[in-house]
Amino acid sequence: MRHNVSSFSSIALLMSGLLLATPAVLAQMRGGGAPIGGQNGSMNQPGTSPNNMQPNGGMQQQNSPQANMERSFLADMRRNLNVETELSKLAVKNSSNDNVKKFAQQVISENRSVDSQLNTSASNDGMTFAPQVPSQTRKAEKQMKKLNGEPFDQMYLVQMDSYVKNDQQTTRNASATMSLPEVSDVGMRMRTLADTRSQEIAKLTQEAHFKIQ
Repeated sequence: MRHNVSSFSSIALLMSGLLLATPAVLAQMRGGGAPIGGQNGSMNQPGTSPNNMQPNGGMQQQNSPQANMERSFLADMRRNLNVETELSKLAVKNSSNDNVKKFAQQVISENRSVDSQLNTSASNDGMTFAPQVPSQTRKAEKQMKKLNGEPFDQMYLVQMDSYVKNDQQTTRNASATMSLPEVSDVGMRMRTLADTRSQEIAKLTQEAHFKIQ
């Protein structure tokens, strides 16, 4: 049944203070507020080590601008994978829509595989991860735990849309700068997944008769 405007508006109002609704907001999650893509669509400033990663090696090459860009990219991917997986686990539990549950289960399975590949890339480069999840996402996740059915589905898909868009932006920015084959492989795989997920989210929101701005 098509939902009326007032019903959707009330749900949107509930979410407005919690959602990480755009890649521009996601881009501010890194330390010091440096955007992921910068004003000109480039990667984070070369030569600055992101504050959520600690290289284990002591080799000079590991502190190069190229190495720092690759670490920054892998850190972004790890953060997004973690968030997408946790939100999707909630969707499997709280959603009442079989198609949403199917999408969530697919995200969990795919992210598990990509995470394993990402760990291999990080291990080969001699570094560890300590991804920082933004407070807005934690607040949204806390609220989502109290929801079920359609209100949950809408909030889940809006959150996922934000992270998928960030996956697309980050992998586009990284495509021309990655030199390590294993890092490039992770980027290509995430780009393909993000593009597919964006289409699936659009289909799910259309079926539910609401739009993601």
